[in-house]
Amino acid sequence: MPTNFDEEKNILKFANDLDTRQCMILSDYENSENYIKTADIISTILSNDYLKIWRDNSHSNLPPDFINEKDSLMMEIMRVDDHSIDGKNNPLLKKEKDMHRELREITKNMQNLELVFCNPVTDLPTEEDHNYRNYYKSFQRTIRKHKSKINKYRTNHPNKKLIFFIMDETSGVYFEKTDDSMVRLHLPFYDEKFIKEFIDSDIDYLIHFCPFNYYQSIGGHYNLPKLIIFDIKHLKYGKMLKIEKYDENRMISSER
Repeated sequence: MPTNFDEEKNILKFANDLDTRQCMILSDYENSENYIKTADIISTILSNDYLKIWRDNSHSNLPPDFINEKDSLMMEIMRVDDHSIDGKNNPLLKKEKDMHRELREITKNMQNLELVFCNPVTDLPTEEDHNYRNYYKSFQRTIRKHKSKINKYRTNHPNKKLIFFIMDETSGVYFEKTDDSMVRLHLPFYDEKFIKEFIDSDIDYLIHFCPFNYYQSIGGHYNLPKLIIFDIKHLKYGKMLKIEKYDENRMISSER
């Protein structure tokens, strides 16, 4: 039995449960040809037939993870979170694996069980469990690792547009403390640190999937976009991309 998102197909299946109102497109101006093409990619992921459109290539010797022959697209799926300092020692993933190991015997005779989702608690102090610097470093480390393989992807599957799909397992959101004792909401899809990791790269599209990014205030419960798609080749000089700078020394998690 795989852990929560060990298998790429489970990530794609999770994203398939979204609807278009939870998605955000960053491309040329709205309703341009490039914008519509970018929106069409979201439609393939949310489609009832997404498993027919996207062939699972994750166990092949010719990566990336999914291939869409009809639309000449290929997609590599990756995971980030805010728990690990170095990408090796991840206390939350360790607890997650332990929980699944314990459940394996209990669920082995449940024939129709596809995935057990565990929600471990580390009991660590917040600044250790949810850390903005860890979050950014995880994003940076993951993107750079996969960027180093772009030539291989393009050699394996020539004439296909390349999508990086990032499963962001960070829970809650971050806020930047200001001098007047107020806070500013962190939007990772506008964060200069995050954007600079891919904006000039040879990736055609980047999807940032953030299913757990919510926060609660006196005014109520708020949800941010769950799936953000960047049309990288047509975005840099467009007007839809906002750039925000955040001070990492002032960042605090809403998971307090």
